[in-house]
Parts: sequence; structure tokens; C-alpha cells
Amino acid sequence: MKKFISLFLFFFLLAGLFAQTSSGSEGLVSVRNEPAGIPEVSVRLASERVPSLLQGIWQGSDRLVMFSNENEFALVLRVFYQWYNDRAAEPASFSELKSRDRNDTTTSPAEDIQISYITIVENPSKTAGVYELSVKYPHEKIPVLIPICIIDGKIYLDFLIKDSASVTDLRLTPEQNSEKSNSDGFYRAASSASGIMIAPPVFSKEVVSYYVSGGGNEIYRIRYWLSEMAYSYEKASFSDGDKIFSVDKYLRIGSRVYQCTTGRSTKIRNIQKSSKFDRTPLYDSDGGIIAFGSPYLVKVPEGDERASLQTSEYLLKVVEDNNKRRKPAPKPLFPPTFPKYRWKEITELELYNPSTWNKRNLDIHK
Repeated sequence: MKKFISLFLFFFLLAGLFAQTSSGSEGLVSVRNEPAGIPEVSVRLASERVPSLLQGIWQGSDRLVMFSNENEFALVLRVFYQWYNDRAAEPASFSELKSRDRNDTTTSPAEDIQISYITIVENPSKTAGVYELSVKYPHEKIPVLIPICIIDGKIYLDFLIKDSASVTDLRLTPEQNSEKSNSDGFYRAASSASGIMIAPPVFSKEVVSYYVSGGGNEIYRIRYWLSEMAYSYEKASFSDGDKIFSVDKYLRIGSRVYQCTTGRSTKIRNIQKSSKFDRTPLYDSDGGIIAFGSPYLVKVPEGDERASLQTSEYLLKVVEDNNKRRKPAPKPLFPPTFPKYRWKEITELELYNPSTWNKRNLDIHK
């Protein structure tokens, strides 16, 4: 009996020792942020100051968006097929300039959305850039990050950034930024949001990055999917014959992380190779940013009329002018029809008139 109790205590202590070792190793993994030999992930800081490329009023097919250092953020929805402009989100100071309409379309009060800005990358020519909007919605506890891209006065929601995040995030010196990019290299996906809205947008569960080789003639398509792994600058690789290519294993897009391999593997499988992109790409002037599709918003040009007005006043004037328009009456469902008569020619009418026969005979013998 004593031997049985001694063996029981021995195995009990041994199990406890293994449990402590296991829990200790799990704690070590959860505390460690970066794998060995990989740079520490940079922290992206948000600023209340609007980037120069983003400041102003932007117009889309269904909305007007204003980014201003004086009045922060405003959004106007162009509802009813763009025939009515609803001031859906704006600062409280707008009501002092002009009161909002009250009807079945509007809500009271307007959404008061706070926003700050994170600069991801800007090209050396300062004609394009990638930013993340840190949007604090009234009923959300934490800000929502919305990635956007600006190229030549147009905002896009589907875009790529050349080079790995470890390069663009840690690139600080002007000399490194001054070199114009060539076509070959890794173009990582940096967008996943469906739009700039008065409520949190929908985010993609999968994104696609590309590796360009052979002077742009060989393009490898790399699929990334939503992950719960901790973000790092770790690399993954794939091969094509004797050639081996290295890309980012993880993508940090807003507050979400995407990965291209399963688990802790660094080997990418099922790579698709093509001679061109899936869609027509639009390059910025320096070739470091690629956008796809139609522009989401286009910047409203700063004309002479706006020179004497503040950004908020100009936006309210645009809304007022748009709401003064009146849609023409629709065409009738059953349009009126009018009778159509076939008027006979005079010669056909006189054919059976005996009084004109002699006259016609005289005309014939002339």
C-alpha cells in the first residue's frame, strides 16, 4: 500500500513538472513579438494633421467627402440617384453656418465622426501616397483603419505598394526615397476596405500580391488570407525552376493581418504565373504604387470661386446648389399616339377625274 502511494505521488509530481514546463514555453511564445533575426515591427503613428495630398473636397458617384484641418471630416451622401445631397456626417460647427434639412432622408443629429491620419508611404515626386484613415465612429469602441491610395488627384481603394513592409516602414533617409523604381520586384497588397462610409466598411478576407520578374514579363500571383497570427517582418519564399523569390509572409493592412503560408511554414505553394496582371494597372509617376479599377473619389478642383471661401463654406455651397436642381418629369408610361394618314399624291387623285383627261392628253402631245 505504501509503495502504491509513493508511486502515485511520484507520477503526480512528475505530471506537475511537465505542466509547468509546457505552460512556461507557451508563455514565452506569446510574449515574444519577433522571431530571431527579424527587425522589430515599426509602430505607425496617427496624426491629426491632414496630409497635403488628401486635404480638400472629394467627389464620387454617390458621395462628397471633405478632409480639412479646420473642420476635420464631413461626408455628404448623394442619394436618390444623385438628385439629393444629405449632410450625413459633419462637425457641429456646420450647423452654425447653415442648418440641416429635416425630411424623411436625413437623421438628427448628423454623425460626428473623428478622424486621424497615418502615412504609410509617399512617392518622391509627392504626386501619390498611401494612407490609413483612423476613423472613430460614435458607436465603436476602437478606431477603424481604412487604407486609401491617392494618385494624381484620385483616390483608389484597390492598390499595391512596391517592396516589402520592412523596407518601406523603415525607410527614413531622403537618399533612399529619391531613386525611381523599376518594374521588377515585390508588390504587396495594401488595401482591403470597401469604402469611406458613415459606418464601418466591409473588409476583404483575402488579398492578392504580385512578384514581377524578367522586366515585367513574368508575374507571379500570391494569395494572402486573413490570419490570427502575430504580425512580423518574416519572409516566405517560392521557386520557379532555379529561381527563388522571397516575399513578405505577413501583410499588415489596417488592423488586420494576412498570411500566404499555412501555420509557421515559410514555403509558398500553388503560385500562379502569368505575363500580365489580372487587371489593368495604373502606376504612379515613380512606379512605386499601383492602383486597379476606377477612381473611388476625384478631387474637386480649387477654382476662383473657392478662393474667397473656407473649405466648409464651399462644401455647403456645393450641397445647396445641388439640391436646387429639379429632376424633369418622367416620360409617360403609355405615351400618346397620333393617327398617321397617308395623303395621296395629286396625280393619283386626278387619275379618275374625267374633267382632266383632255388636259392630260394635250400635255402628252406637246
